[in-house]
Amino acid sequence: MKVCAAFVSIIIIILAAALFPQASPAPIGADTTVCCFSYTSRKLPQSHVKDYFYTSSKCSQPAVVFITRKDREVCANPDARWVKEYVNALELQ
Repeated sequence: MKVCAAFVSIIIIILAAALFPQASPAPIGADTTVCCFSYTSRKLPQSHVKDYFYTSSKCSQPAVVFITRKDREVCANPDARWVKEYVNALELQ
């Protein structure tokens, strides 16, 4: 009887494992592309900007994303004169 109970327990565990697989984590390097769909309408105070990056070529429109001192991301037009000046200033730091 003990052998039968052990056998049934093993079968139940195998069935449970087959029917309820564990969730797997997201793959390493999952796509987290940042895209901008509009630009800021105002010039940011340069003292508020601490870093920047360009959006991916996968995005529908190009943009410079400025990161502020408060860690906010602000989309800006890469063709705007002030944006180019800020990018140059950040590169020289």
